[in-house]
Amino acid sequence: GMLGRVQLGPPMTSTEESSTKAEGDGDSLPVEDKGAQKQSNAFVVACWAVCNVALSVGLVTVNKIIMQKYEFTFVFTLTFCHFVATSMCLELITRMGWFGASVKYLPLDTNFLTAATGVASIAFMNFSLRANSVGFYQITKLCVIPVVLVIDYFSAGKTVSSRVLLSLLLLLAGVGIATVTDVELKTVGLVFAVLAVGSTAQFQIWQGSMQKQYALSPLQMTHSVAVPQALITLVGVITFERHVASHTFSPDLAECWLILVTCFMAIGVNVTSMGLIGKTSPVTFQVVGHAKTCLIITSGFLFFTSEINVQTVKNLAGVCIAVVAMIWYGQLKSQEAAKASLSKADDLKARQPGRPLETVSVNEPGKQGGHDAGERR
Repeated sequence: GMLGRVQLGPPMTSTEESSTKAEGDGDSLPVEDKGAQKQSNAFVVACWAVCNVALSVGLVTVNKIIMQKYEFTFVFTLTFCHFVATSMCLELITRMGWFGASVKYLPLDTNFLTAATGVASIAFMNFSLRANSVGFYQITKLCVIPVVLVIDYFSAGKTVSSRVLLSLLLLLAGVGIATVTDVELKTVGLVFAVLAVGSTAQFQIWQGSMQKQYALSPLQMTHSVAVPQALITLVGVITFERHVASHTFSPDLAECWLILVTCFMAIGVNVTSMGLIGKTSPVTFQVVGHAKTCLIITSGFLFFTSEINVQTVKNLAGVCIAVVAMIWYGQLKSQEAAKASLSKADDLKARQPGRPLETVSVNEPGKQGGHDAGERR
């Protein structure tokens, strides 16, 4: 018999052809463009991470100076100032359209629920630190990653590979060795710790999922929750820190200037935290946080340790284990991203533009497998 090529379906119009071509061009970028896009995304993530670590360390350091040297120990008041500054700054940025930002909010109920969860995370972490020993507080922080994984599994069915899970366990073990010393537990402290871990894990999950669900940028997301967070922390100030008005400031108002500095740092921390979680995941954000802890321990050893003792060796051993685990985790996530990208490329390749052509046998002139040539199979 004769072989012929028969087009299945009616001829495509010029509009359909151009639409299909445009769709194919948009979905499948040249290899060079894909590589450039991957490098750009990796650079953005690295910038978010570096800025977040630097600003977080600076914020913690200046906060300690304010609280210890100037005895301004009002956590809710400081947090309130930080959220007010964040709200005012981002209101200006979004209204003026700087950095390509525009005004966009979460739905009202979702906005307040997310904001309240974020404030609860800060409050319960501080209450846990006051009620428990520093060692148990560090254990509390280590529990955030497992709780995030559990919430992700039961709420969205998300899982991680066994190797990623092993790298995270190794990371937590290393950070635990480096930071956990004395462990003293009280019933009230345990309640605060459980609430702190649960609210922190849920808030960080929402920080990522809400950005994707409502198509918000990190600036827009931070701006959206800043005002509700300021209002909620104001309630905390009125409830727990009414005696802040009786604080005696230094003659040169040095702590006021330092509080102003922390406000600008807090703006950066809030935005970079939101950006890092949005670009990666709450688990990766926690890994970066533990990297910050290792950096603080290492810098303390290099600049402030005059003699090496058993505790110093234990701390450094824990840091080394944690660093190895972080490198392993980063490598595994890169491999997963590359595999996902390759799978997506294969899917796009399978979606050929236009309608498929099928080769069929034609037994007789004018006939096609016992049917008229003009009849579609």
